[in-house]
Parts: sequence; structure tokens; C-alpha cells
Amino acid sequence: MNPKLTDDAVADLPLHHGRAELLEEIMRSPALDDRPVAAPETRRRHSWLAPVAAAATVAALAAGSAWWASSGGPDPESTPVAGGGAQAGAPAGPDGAYRAVLEADGWTLESAYTDPTYETGEIGYAQGDRTLEIDWYPASDYDSRYDDRRHITDPPSDGTPVDVLGLRGSMWAYSADDHTVIRPVEHGHYLEVRGSGMDQQEYVALLRELRLVDADGFDAALPDGFVSNAERSSQIDAILDGIEAKAGTLLPAGVPRASITSDQSDPYQLGAEVTGQVACAWVGQFAEAKRTGDEFALQEAVGVMETAYRWPVLDEMNDRGDWPEWIWSMVDDMDAGRVPPGWQQSCQP
Repeated sequence: MNPKLTDDAVADLPLHHGRAELLEEIMRSPALDDRPVAAPETRRRHSWLAPVAAAATVAALAAGSAWWASSGGPDPESTPVAGGGAQAGAPAGPDGAYRAVLEADGWTLESAYTDPTYETGEIGYAQGDRTLEIDWYPASDYDSRYDDRRHITDPPSDGTPVDVLGLRGSMWAYSADDHTVIRPVEHGHYLEVRGSGMDQQEYVALLRELRLVDADGFDAALPDGFVSNAERSSQIDAILDGIEAKAGTLLPAGVPRASITSDQSDPYQLGAEVTGQVACAWVGQFAEAKRTGDEFALQEAVGVMETAYRWPVLDEMNDRGDWPEWIWSMVDDMDAGRVPPGWQQSCQP
């Protein structure tokens, strides 16, 4: 297997802090044919999902944040719109709500991701060729992200003021049909909303269709096909049952089934987190068996992982992205007697 980093794979790279900056840099770089060392297809909840190169880049971004802090932009604390109160068409959310969803006719929710550990997340919508992505981040990231967005323009600027859910945000244009806005910090978080495939007037009008929600409101906004909090346990069980039916066994000795968890609502992200944890458990056994010369444990790990080509969840995921390719590339390494390169960085708990 030699999976390429496709556009879809880039869109699903597992990043939080610095994600957008890294993706922009990747899109300016030539495509490579070499297999990535680590998982290309899901955003990080457990650190075993983070690509090594991405982690290094994010660390570099974080290290440089000290000189970003004094950007000269607006105070990151909540800034009410002129005259006070919420903007027209922007109903107030529950106390402490910092997520946002789109309530506009004709738009389809395409993806959703949350990371309770880092209090980040995103939700993506599409209408034909038009897209809208809503991201939320903790307040600690505000200064660095705001300063980065100032450099969309030349010379850097504080953007165009625009009302977003009752607060005055700053908007910049990547192009005539691609805009982003940052909403100031409220309840310890801020929003960034990026819209593509529409002009500025259409984009600003769409911002008025956003609604603030808390965790329960986010869950309630998910359409059929996504996984609600009430459904998640049964969905995880179904994935694990499907793997076990093909593999004959699920996890190495000493790894409990209950250790396989996920917080995801998007079926693709849920499948990636669950299969990643199962695969990494077996790669761990394989690596240890290679180190100690335990031939039985080594062959057991290879035998189970070879069944990954028949795991139902990976078959279902394969048309949407490259996550199954990453799992299968590890199988190829193990079949050849090699420990998958970078597995410890990709699979560490």
C-alpha cells in the first residue's frame, strides 16, 4: 500500500492548535507519493492519532506565540455590538454556550468533530459548491490566531468589523469568494467561521443564520446519520463486534474492550478513533514481540491485523477518505516483518 495525501486527507488531518496554518502551508506544497508515517485521516482526540510531522509543526507554532500575543487587535474579551444586545437574527444561546450551528435552508451538515480534552471542535456545512466551516477554540489561542489572520492582507490589518452572534468580529478575505471571521472570546472560547464559494454579501448574510448552542444543543442539531450521545455506545459496540467477527479475537490479552472509547459524532471520525485504538494495540504487541523474540505473540498480531482488509467499518469508510489505507499500510509492514515506522508517536496512549 502506498496511499497518497489526497485533498480529502488534507481536509481531515488531525490537528487543533495551528491546524489551519498548517493546512494552508500543506496546500502550497507539492503532493508527495511517499506513505505518511502516521495517520492522515482523523483529527486528534487521543495522541496516537496525531501525525509526527504535524505535531512538530504545531509545537513550532506554539513556541512562536509569545511574539504574536501583542497583535494590536481588539481585546479578546467579549465586545458587544454597537448599541448593546444581540444582532438581529442571532438568538442568544444557553448560558456558557460557545459552539455554533447553522440554521439555514438548503444547507447540509457534512462533518462534525469535537475534542472535549482540548475544548475544540468544528462543524462543516455545504450547499452545492458553497461551504461553511465553524470552529471553536479556547481563549488561550485567540491572540495567535488573530495575529495570523491579520497577515491574510498585505499590509497586515485588523480586517473588516462584522457582527457575529451579538459580538463584533473581524473579517478577512482570502479571495472574492472565500472569507473568514473571528468572533471575540465569550465563555472562555472564540469562534472562527470560514465561508467559501460565495461573495462577501452572501457570506455576511449567512452569518446571521448561526445559533449558539451548548453540548446538548450541538448533539440535538446533528441530522440522521450522525451519532448522538445516546447512540454512541451502541455504535462503538457494533464496530467492535464487526471487527471481532472477522478477526476471531478483538484485542491483545490485558487490553479490555471497555478501553476503546470515542466522543465523536461523525461516523467517519468515530470509526477512525475506534479502529485506530484496536490497530495500535496489536501493533504494540507486534513491536514488543519483535523486541523479545516472542514468535507466538508476533504471529498472533500479524494474523489479527491481516483481517483488517475485511473489517466492515473500514470498507464503509474507504470511499470517504484515506484512514483505512493507513491501517492497511501498517498491515503491509507487519507482513514484511517490519514494525510500522513512527508507530510509537502515532499510537502512544
